Amino acid sequence: MEESLYNFYNLFVNSSLLEDLYQEELLSPLTWTAIGLAFVVAFAFYIWPFNRVSFSGLQHWLTMMGVSAVLLFIITLVTCYQKAGQEIPRDEADPEQGYLFDQGVSTFLSFSFEMALLTAIIFFVISMIMKNFSKNAKHRPMLWPSK
Repeated sequence: MEESLYNFYNLFVNSSLLEDLYQEELLSPLTWTAIGLAFVVAFAFYIWPFNRVSFSGLQHWLTMMGVSAVLLFIITLVTCYQKAGQEIPRDEADPEQGYLFDQGVSTFLSFSFEMALLTAIIFFVISMIMKNFSKNAKHRPMLWPSK
């Protein structure tokens, strides 16, 4: 699974950071965290506890999507900073090669932002599936494809 995730993330993630994430086996946990977080927030919006008529507007749906994106942004940023703080040697046989997660703050911020966008897309897809289970928010995020 890591190899297929590596190929997917290779489309939009910095290659040196991607190599470090792959070596530390963080691609699967971050992806499952994105999917799980989007599902939990969508469940809260469509099923329980926020499934009320007063909380079923488009602005509330956008707020929940933003909450899921911001939470994963923070989780990803903290994960990268924690790994950077550990200074794990890249290769013990070649100490001149550098340390893992030494790309800097701009690379971490861009990766966290990309993961937040991915979470927003996952939240949208899950919303299209879960909206049929809601009594109050059947038309969020859009009327189509429900009747």
